[in-house]
Amino acid sequence: MTGVAASLIIVFFFSHSDPGMIQAEKDIPVETLILAETQENVSLKSVFSGKQSFLYFGFLDSSKNDLEELEKFLHWFDKSAPNDSQFVFISLTPEKDAHKDLKDRFGKLSEKILLLKPANSTAALELARAFGIQAYVQPESGEIKYKTALIWVDDSPKIRGIFPKIPEKPDSIDLPSLLVRAK
Repeated sequence: MTGVAASLIIVFFFSHSDPGMIQAEKDIPVETLILAETQENVSLKSVFSGKQSFLYFGFLDSSKNDLEELEKFLHWFDKSAPNDSQFVFISLTPEKDAHKDLKDRFGKLSEKILLLKPANSTAALELARAFGIQAYVQPESGEIKYKTALIWVDDSPKIRGIFPKIPEKPDSIDLPSLLVRAK
């Protein structure tokens, strides 16, 4: 009887737990992208070196609710993130997304976002997969499908964690303790 009760408690906690962050330790891919605001080529290493970063892959004309969730996260990030941190948005539809679209979608928050564009959608999907994001083109419709996630890249720059969903309560992300665990 005690074993059954303990098993039920364990199952309850695992089935109701927040997925939180999946820890990782992976070098970032060696790629050159376009910084949308200036249209200049930049290496991913130069973008992420020396800064704690949150990275998001997506597109700005998304009908998914993920941009609303992302906007809530960005409000928290704007108020709470340390000065040596940044938010990077890599477009999965670089042929469509422009810096103006970023401003139209996020308003003043867009000033805190680096919009990067790969050469084309195929390169964007490959890059997303290299970062651990499930992204593909649905054969029947030709639509891009992807799993919403935030990626934490540290200042070394290495991928240190993946949040499989945008945290509903961003305050639950304890950046100082993440930094200590990563070192």
